[in-house]
Amino acid sequence: MDKTIIEDLKILSKNFNYKFDTFSNSVIFVNEVNKIRVQLENDANFRITYNLHFTEKTILVSREAVYHFCLTLFKRQNADNELVFSISKPIDIDKWFKIEKKESLDIVNAIQKELDYNYRLKRLSSESSRFKITYFNGLLVLEDKQQEYFSNVFDFKSL
Repeated sequence: MDKTIIEDLKILSKNFNYKFDTFSNSVIFVNEVNKIRVQLENDANFRITYNLHFTEKTILVSREAVYHFCLTLFKRQNADNELVFSISKPIDIDKWFKIEKKESLDIVNAIQKELDYNYRLKRLSSESSRFKITYFNGLLVLEDKQQEYFSNVFDFKSL
């Protein structure tokens, strides 16, 4: 199993009040609405199984899109909502800095300033004109409001 992605997903799931169990080849996230299993299929793909109505739906998701699909499922408020599979590219830090030059730097600097002031900071949300940005427990989450790019997750310290 890809330890980095799985560990990041476990951290993110706490932001949405999920419980999780880790197995040798998968992790299951559960809350009052959702049951989500994420399993490494091969070097390039993850198999994501989630509850839909009274059954389960399984989709094969590329490594680069796994954060986006898991975040979408973590936010799901109704077990009747099926994920719509689309083709897109995930946003990366360099692309974000190109799109929102000064705004992106200001946001990163503001988060760092808050962390310098309060090293126990767990969560901080911000928005730019184009992106919703969330800092959660060491991770930076970028979500494109225009949905041109898939959401992505980064280790804040590596920025």
